[in-house]
Amino acid sequence: MTFMTNETLADREKGILGEVVQLYLDRGEAVASASVAHRSASGLSSASIRTVMAELDEKGFLVQPHTSAGRIPTERGLSHYVGELLQSAALSPAERRHLRAQLSFEGTLEELLDQISRVLAHVSRAVGVAVAPAPQQATLKSLHFVKVAAKRVVAVVVTGGGLVDSRLLSVDRDYSPAELERISSYCSETFSGLTLTEIRARLLSLLAEERARYDQLLQGAIELSQRAVESEVTSGGEVFLQGAERLLERAEAGQLEALRRLLAAFSDKALVLKVLNEFLGVGDARALGGSQFALAAGGEVGLIVTSFSLATGEHGLVGVIGPKRMDYPRIIPVVEYVGHCLGEPRPD
Repeated sequence: MTFMTNETLADREKGILGEVVQLYLDRGEAVASASVAHRSASGLSSASIRTVMAELDEKGFLVQPHTSAGRIPTERGLSHYVGELLQSAALSPAERRHLRAQLSFEGTLEELLDQISRVLAHVSRAVGVAVAPAPQQATLKSLHFVKVAAKRVVAVVVTGGGLVDSRLLSVDRDYSPAELERISSYCSETFSGLTLTEIRARLLSLLAEERARYDQLLQGAIELSQRAVESEVTSGGEVFLQGAERLLERAEAGQLEALRRLLAAFSDKALVLKVLNEFLGVGDARALGGSQFALAAGGEVGLIVTSFSLATGEHGLVGVIGPKRMDYPRIIPVVEYVGHCLGEPRPD
């Protein structure tokens, strides 16, 4: 699933493969041995480099699109190159400070993730993506109910990780503001620290208690909490995408159809989550590309993504989706560092 291979290459082969891939990513065209010799610090002649490139061709890392042309990396070759970067790429202290200055850790987690998707889109000139933790992972911090009209109550769920969700509930009776305040206090005290799934089980247990038949406060708490929590438990994490228009602006002629299909796929939240959620909890950055990337056919799209873990144990994702010929050396450490920042404790 990842942009990594177990293939062992000699150091000279690794070096030449890296040079070819970098030139291909820069220029988008077949790379000749003379171009590698001009750029390489290996000191090898063009003839020697041509021999190594032929060996890499035989091993499936490079391919010659035309008899008289140079070579381009295969999906396997690009995978090997990116796999090496995933193990070694890092930002300088100055680059980390500059990136950190663009991130505000105030406000809700949703606001921060939306901001991060914008920053990643700007830095990468591709699509910045962030996925909030799924509600069923979350622990409750507080639960509030506010009357907005007769038999209409707004429920506000605040999780330990900073997710905030509000929804309008139609209820069977007209609660007074004082009742709702008492119910809010009871729910926050009773359910704080429990996951939403655990709260659901606790509510079922409370329903079975004899006192639930006679305690009006408990009846109201059960009714409203069930309504507030039920849809949260069954929903997935929110997806934030920014910079989609950049894909078509930078697309080459052969990429247009694949990128159009990708943009259409973005509208299917369930599909996006299914692809991205495979990386939840992994920790290190991962990359997909070519035929490995399930959101778009055609082999012209790549993904760099990393999982982050909040202090409360909830997992989310941040990353970049763009053309297969992305600037991997620059983007991979940016995605890794942003994920690291999100894993740090946030101020209350």
